[in-house]
Amino acid sequence: MKLFVVVFILFASFQRILETFSRRPKEKGQQQMLWSFYAFAILHVLIFGGALAEYVWVRKTLIWPVSIAGVVLYVGSLVLRNMAIRALGKFWSLVVEIREKHQFVREGPYRFVRHPAYAAIVLEVLVVPLAVNAWWALTFAAATYVPLLVIRMKQEEVALAEKFGEPYRQYQREVGALVPKRASCCKHAP
Repeated sequence: MKLFVVVFILFASFQRILETFSRRPKEKGQQQMLWSFYAFAILHVLIFGGALAEYVWVRKTLIWPVSIAGVVLYVGSLVLRNMAIRALGKFWSLVVEIREKHQFVREGPYRFVRHPAYAAIVLEVLVVPLAVNAWWALTFAAATYVPLLVIRMKQEEVALAEKFGEPYRQYQREVGALVPKRASCCKHAP
């Protein structure tokens, strides 16, 4: 059990570091809330490190069905985030950043939610502690990371509405921010 927890936390940490520092083609733009990048990095360390510490010093056992569900949801968060990054291409950024030639993307997961990468990150920071049954770390993630991400998402919404105007406001009415609205996820169904 201890090996599973250590390997899982190390994998999640390494994956987060790799994604953060990977080079992607991008255009530079006007950045906002740069401080949030550093706040999220610190919170990732505290959440992942806290989950490991909680397991080692408090839990020492796992509820395997919960752990398996956490791992499956974690993999789902990676898939969703990578789909979002691919759909945005050179417009992907780790900060709120609007470019002069920014394009309004509604392909891939952006058909269903306006912020699929944020949805994936929320899922990640909640299910990593869940997978190792670290309830205090899970509570900390929900109480700190999630509200900060909502603040950043709202700032990004303002910037996108300023850039794209009424088409983006219409998109906001049609498509949910983090979870699909029924109409947006099912409008192609018979």
